[in-house]
Amino acid sequence: MFKNLKIQFKISVLLIVLLVVSVALNVAWSSNSQIRQAEREMLEKTQILDQEMRAVWDFIDINQHRIDTDSDGEYNFKNIYCAIAGKSVAKLFMQQNDYEIRYVSFTPRYSNAYPDEFEALALTEFDSGADIDEYYGITTFNERDVFRYASPIRIKASCLSCHGEPAGELDVTGHVKEGLEIGDLAGAMSVIMPIDLYMENINANILQQSISFFLISAATIAIVYLGISLVVTRPLRRMERAIEQMESGNLNIDFDETGSSGEIRELERKFQSMAQQLQGLYNNLEGEVEERTHQLAEANRVLDEQRMNLERANEMLKDESRYKSDFLATMSHEFRTPLTAILAIADLWEHSGRFMSERDLDTIRELKENGSILLNMVNNILEVARIDAGRVEMNYELVDLVDLISVVESVTRPLAERRDISFVTTVAPEVPLIRADWEKLRRIVENLASNAIKFTKRGGEVSINVRYEEGAEAGDEGWIVLAVSDTGIGIRAEEISLVFEKFVQLDKSAFRRYNGSGLGLTVVKDLAEAHQGTIEVTSEPKRGSTFTVRIPVSNAPDDEGDAAGSGALGAVGASDTRSGAAADKAPQHSALQTGKEEALYEDNAC
Repeated sequence: MFKNLKIQFKISVLLIVLLVVSVALNVAWSSNSQIRQAEREMLEKTQILDQEMRAVWDFIDINQHRIDTDSDGEYNFKNIYCAIAGKSVAKLFMQQNDYEIRYVSFTPRYSNAYPDEFEALALTEFDSGADIDEYYGITTFNERDVFRYASPIRIKASCLSCHGEPAGELDVTGHVKEGLEIGDLAGAMSVIMPIDLYMENINANILQQSISFFLISAATIAIVYLGISLVVTRPLRRMERAIEQMESGNLNIDFDETGSSGEIRELERKFQSMAQQLQGLYNNLEGEVEERTHQLAEANRVLDEQRMNLERANEMLKDESRYKSDFLATMSHEFRTPLTAILAIADLWEHSGRFMSERDLDTIRELKENGSILLNMVNNILEVARIDAGRVEMNYELVDLVDLISVVESVTRPLAERRDISFVTTVAPEVPLIRADWEKLRRIVENLASNAIKFTKRGGEVSINVRYEEGAEAGDEGWIVLAVSDTGIGIRAEEISLVFEKFVQLDKSAFRRYNGSGLGLTVVKDLAEAHQGTIEVTSEPKRGSTFTVRIPVSNAPDDEGDAAGSGALGAVGASDTRSGAAADKAPQHSALQTGKEEALYEDNAC
């Protein structure tokens, strides 16, 4: 709300607040200073009165012997002494004004000499041992504001005849002696002075000064207000009217005759320059809009051409990718048939029963070994081509993980033993039968196991662990977790994301220590995802790696696919039935079982 008020009103409120605060501060300061001045004046008067009353006491004390001696020189106590004289003079003084003079003590000889609260505080201060010879302040007495003053009365040598030793003896006045000594506190003289007249004068002075200060301040503020109106408010109003003109479409603003100066004049000049620039922009706006429209249309035409070129390039890339996949699938399929025949003939030759020299046996083993390497490479290429083309069919059936791990172990254990590597497999008792593609699941485990052996040095350890993991939600039958661990060379953290890429090997030296096509882990990842599963890698350089595959227990296709015994992923393409997969793996098993496992696993690795 305050933001919407005019600046002139804001300045007025600010000046009024400043005026009120100034007057209040002036009243407070003036009142305090005048009260202190009045207090000093009253203190001086009471001090003078105290000295005069003490002079009366001293006069009586000095002349006490003369007063009590007759003209013939005989002692005659006339009952006139310093206390009586002081009180009498004080009584006469009080009859002439509103002052009140009292003589008080903690042990008075008269009942009207007991101290009140203020006097008791003064007597306590005097008797405390501190060198205090007066006690004063503004307070109330009989519901009136008064100035009170008290001074101590101490025992002198002349006082001992009435107040000294022996205590309890009657003095000449008939009162009991107190047994006091020189310097002891006998009592105090208390003066009570009214301050009504002082306060009336103070209030009158404060009122007069406040009125004068208010008038001077009001005049000053009025002058300041007029100055601000002339220097600030009026120029701002002119600028407000100029803005209204601009809103109506008139940009011909002229501040040359305003008479402003300083910062306001500079602001007006900049505002006028802005209006002139806007006028120039408006004058050229239509031409610029037409030019920009033409440029935009040209840009759109170029974008359309680029989009069409991009679409053609994408189509060409799709065709090339399809041609590549078809070529790889066809060539792999054509290579596999003669390779299988070569391996079968080599196997028959080795087991023909004919006598052969050790050199002939080495030649046969070398033939079977390299043939197995090539056949496994062809199978991986064929599998990758099918996956890329979307023509992979999943043959779901009940799979016993114990049997599957046993088959993998029979293939890979001889290779591990030849490299002096400890090979351990474990299947937890609670692992159930699952629905999966037996052959593809075998390829997953075998490729991971072969890869682990390949990158593990002699004396290391490779393990396959299968366990069951319950589902996190209702209706989820859980997961089978296949973990293949090794104590090999490991993988650096920045290279883990590359191990599943096609044709990628982390060893890029001119003479690679570890052979292979770089498709083994790619096939593992694709086949795991085909089962709706996942694969993860944890590794530490020089400590080893663990590849963990998670496959859902219930992984059956829809009812129609389940009734047929298989489910398709992607478009239905080349047949890959259970019997066909078994035919593919038969020669591999034969080659591996004859002792050529090492050559086969080298190509399974990435």
